[in-house]
Amino acid sequence: MNDLPPFAEHLKALAQDYREIYLALEARYREMVSPEEFLLELKQREASLIDRFRLVQRELFSVMKAGEVDKLLELSRIFDQIRVINQFIIQTVVEADKVDPDREEEE
Repeated sequence: MNDLPPFAEHLKALAQDYREIYLALEARYREMVSPEEFLLELKQREASLIDRFRLVQRELFSVMKAGEVDKLLELSRIFDQIRVINQFIIQTVVEADKVDPDREEEE
């Protein structure tokens, strides 16, 4: 009577993965030696993840039917927009910290 559609389990797993990744990054941030080192680590992880995403994306494009390609294109656009926003935020914060490194101490 309250059966969830099959994709709900996939969404649940994705949500759990999201939370675990967030908590792991949060813990790593608290342990960081320096902000610059942490930023470099994040950029390296991002580059690796983007490479993996693009690999899967290419594989999906090669096997999808014409009507499904539009959905993958939209998903890819969303991913790219999130990536651009994240890069902008990171660069803005890093640049702000370079201009005023004592900003956090004042807050």
